[in-house]
Amino acid sequence: MEEREVREKIQKGWILSKAWFDVLAVSKEAAEESLKKHIEKLKKLENCIVVKEDYKETLEVEKPLPNVEKGFSKAVEIEILTKDIETLLYVTIFFAPSAVEVLEPESLKISSGSIQTIMNTVADLIHRFAAQGVGGVVIAKS
Repeated sequence: MEEREVREKIQKGWILSKAWFDVLAVSKEAAEESLKKHIEKLKKLENCIVVKEDYKETLEVEKPLPNVEKGFSKAVEIEILTKDIETLLYVTIFFAPSAVEVLEPESLKISSGSIQTIMNTVADLIHRFAAQGVGGVVIAKS
């Protein structure tokens, strides 16, 4: 995507962000292929445009986890345009970047409908964890 097109999207209210993704796998091929497939899946997301991709060198890691002698780490830095804050939140929750940096715009005006969508997305995530037995909220009597 050309810089002019990116600027036009930002003028229309889209959000330009950087996101970093990292994977760790037991083989170099698995690390590289899984990260590439993950970003390809992100590219298919509605209201999200991957503007740039910068894949880093695959690194061999000694004892990355207990009982794992050797692993391979692969990272990519991307720039993405998302149509709105809800889409950026969706990317963050369901694609799990290591970090996200909003580049533009400098500030956002968020409607109550957007806030409601964000809150319901977070609530849905908490309920998904609870349904899997790995989280939830404990409610005390007192």
